[in-house]
Amino acid sequence: FCAQAALIVQPAGIVTSGKMGLQLGTSRPSHAIEEDACLMEARRTEAVLPHLAGRGPVGSTLLAGAVLRKQGARTERLHGGKVEETLVLGAACSEVLSGPRLAKVLRPAVDLQTRTLEALVAGQASEPLSIHTSAGLPAPLGAFVDTLSVHLPWSDAEEDWFLNLQLEGATAVWAGVEALMRLQQISNEDGAVTQRTYVAVGERSYHGPKTNALGQPAEPRWPGAPRTQGQVAYPLPTGGNSDSEHEDFLSRFDAFLDEHAENIGVILFEPQWGSSFAGRPWPKRTLQEAVQRSRAKGILVLCDEIMCGLGRHGQGTLFLSKAWGLEPDAVTFGKSIAAGPFPMSGVVVRKGAAALGAAGSKVVQCHTYAGSSALALLTAREVLEEVPKWFEHAARMGEVVAEILSPCSDGKFFQVQGLGLMWGGLFVDPDATQRQKALALLRDACKQEGVWPYFVPAGGFMMTPPMDIDESELRDGLQRLVRCLSSVRAQLAEM
Repeated sequence: FCAQAALIVQPAGIVTSGKMGLQLGTSRPSHAIEEDACLMEARRTEAVLPHLAGRGPVGSTLLAGAVLRKQGARTERLHGGKVEETLVLGAACSEVLSGPRLAKVLRPAVDLQTRTLEALVAGQASEPLSIHTSAGLPAPLGAFVDTLSVHLPWSDAEEDWFLNLQLEGATAVWAGVEALMRLQQISNEDGAVTQRTYVAVGERSYHGPKTNALGQPAEPRWPGAPRTQGQVAYPLPTGGNSDSEHEDFLSRFDAFLDEHAENIGVILFEPQWGSSFAGRPWPKRTLQEAVQRSRAKGILVLCDEIMCGLGRHGQGTLFLSKAWGLEPDAVTFGKSIAAGPFPMSGVVVRKGAAALGAAGSKVVQCHTYAGSSALALLTAREVLEEVPKWFEHAARMGEVVAEILSPCSDGKFFQVQGLGLMWGGLFVDPDATQRQKALALLRDACKQEGVWPYFVPAGGFMMTPPMDIDESELRDGLQRLVRCLSSVRAQLAEM
């Protein structure tokens, strides 16, 4: 099939197939052979979909499909036996750079792999690509930590800060909570066990899988299991910036603190929400005040920037906490900090290394591959060197998103929100069934238009393209999204 059919991608992402005759005795270019091999692998992947449990119902054949190749946001993938091209604007912050910039940050890791493979083939000692931290530390760790230290989100960063490296967001948050809870414990001068054993999370929040991570509403770890204990939910702002909305939230937040503060050791804030609110940023002054009031009550503050970090927020710093002067006690990072190919995340804690060390306190949130990958550390250092060059670009592209999508935000049918290169939109019908119906229509429209945001269960989407996305490509994708939203509105009106 691969040698006989030409798959033609139409501008709107619709695919048709046509026959292409090959002359006997002619040779085919090597890139065509490679494309055929990639397509064959993709077909094998499509064939095993009934055996996969992942995004969607178990065994669903309606997943997005095997990706053949990418160039920036333009993505070619196999779906339903056909090749389709789409503009991927979502993917949940899993990509940070593309093209030559991605090649640049990946180069040191590729070079290490090449050297190591050559040494292994020759039967010689080699630099390890990964090493269990009980046996030793990966050599590139120091350079990564030095580079990260420049971006710490504190105006008076001391030498007493420390970090815990993990592989993905949920465990980075757990590591931060554990570290701060241990600091709460040793802060008791009389040595008594602290009663501050609870973690405060937003009444609608996501810090990892709902079955085994923090966030609300939580789900049982397995059907019929008791709910995860130890969380208490605080009220959230409405999202507006008016004085009345600001004061209303603070009144509700103060009432929450009056009732629960003495039992709370750590409170979690997402300065810019991820999938739970589709990229909505906190009102800046409201979050600043909430952080200050929490700390005044003796609660340690953890800002979860797994999604909005790496400068994606467009405020000119790596961490939004730093741009807004939040001064949290800890901050998480992750997603594409190692460019995507290498999983890595972590938490940085403002101070307490000396105190915990003197108390002989060690962290339990540590596992086989946490902080073990030389490839991830090499790449993460390069990302930290490259991504600040794109902070201004992220801010300008945020203006482009606002320009094109804001007219769709009427507060009755749809609401658009975001910062920099992290935006989202939610259907606002008070009926949850209608919101899900709109989401299903949007997904179908996006498939037809050849654009693919990150669809969120709340009933909408998020957009987090690579930080270096070309403006013309972004405009193209956004205009396609506008057409999709118009189509959804029209279809709902006819129902």
